[in-house]
Amino acid sequence: MTALDVHGRTGGTTGPIPIAYIVSMASGLHSFVFREIRELYGLGFAVRIFPTKVAAGPYMPLAGWPVDRPTPAGFVRGHARMILGRFPEYMRSLREALRFRALADFALAGFFAAQVERFGVELVHCHFGDHKLFIGYFVGRLSGRPVTVTIHAYELYDNPNPRLFARALEAAAAIVTVAEHNRGVLAERWNVPRERVAVIPLFADLPSGSNGGPSTRRSKTVLTVARFVEKKGHRTLFRALADLPHDWEAWLIGDGPLDIRGLAASLGVADRVRVLGRVTDRELQEAYRTATVFCLPSERSETGDQEGVPVALMEAMADGLPVVATRHAGIPELVEETLVEEGDATGLARALQRIGEDPALAARQGRRNREIIESRFSRRNVFQLKQLFEGLVNDPR
Repeated sequence: MTALDVHGRTGGTTGPIPIAYIVSMASGLHSFVFREIRELYGLGFAVRIFPTKVAAGPYMPLAGWPVDRPTPAGFVRGHARMILGRFPEYMRSLREALRFRALADFALAGFFAAQVERFGVELVHCHFGDHKLFIGYFVGRLSGRPVTVTIHAYELYDNPNPRLFARALEAAAAIVTVAEHNRGVLAERWNVPRERVAVIPLFADLPSGSNGGPSTRRSKTVLTVARFVEKKGHRTLFRALADLPHDWEAWLIGDGPLDIRGLAASLGVADRVRVLGRVTDRELQEAYRTATVFCLPSERSETGDQEGVPVALMEAMADGLPVVATRHAGIPELVEETLVEEGDATGLARALQRIGEDPALAARQGRRNREIIESRFSRRNVFQLKQLFEGLVNDPR
């Protein structure tokens, strides 16, 4: 008879490894989460999606990807199952949730932990070290499964529950982050030993065929794809635009709390800024193919918030766009050229104009950017996650 491991899988089975991802689907999946799950399916995993919020967006789960959406009845059944089957651990976890003021996270965890047991999930991965990780922490306590996390950026600087964040990091079976810069912040600010943190960059899909050569690109068009928040540097972009000749314009894709039109008007460039808002994936790809240059002048916000490695920069580089960005957080780990200092509108304008007026330079930088993505930020990075997950699932401890 074939032995069973601690989670009930048959030793030697070659079937997909069942894991779960705790993510937000507030506007669909993040593009990078969608791509990561897609690749994991191709590498021998069956990924259940545990969403904390659900609404439609450009990247929705594919057919066949199970999504365990919480329901009132599911909450009741899940917590009843945990109380009946794991009462001592349930009560310890409940007391801890009260101590950390995390009852809402615990409530979702009870439902997801029951799903873990019901479907034989062997590992739970959380994207972002915020409420997704807090929920995952309690899921791990209730179910006994290993919990891992990918740390991105904002949660390092403006965490919604710093005490629980520190506790969940301590308990995590593995910690992943997207940039070496973040590993340093985890060590310096959160006392996480560097050797506990695996740096696994996100990746961008490489478009097939033409990548928007000079004949298809508009002249003097700056594209920015970013949330409308302070750290993305829109103010610096608009100040730079004001220094550029009047035939330059900026296209902005994204949304967020910042009054972007009001900011553009206050800096005298409203007539040269096109706010496109949220767009479909097809419209986004068209923008990447037709803009002259991509610009993301990220900077530290007044609250201390910073970037990790912005995915939009990767996507633009994958499409062969020249990019102008800032020496900020993990961006220099991605962008070789052209980088300016945070808040330097004059330097930003000069860099944009140099690329806009030199098609040969723009084409060369675009080709190099695509090579960078292909060599260091491609789907091959997911193989590192595969190895990490398999090691934890197969570890008999």
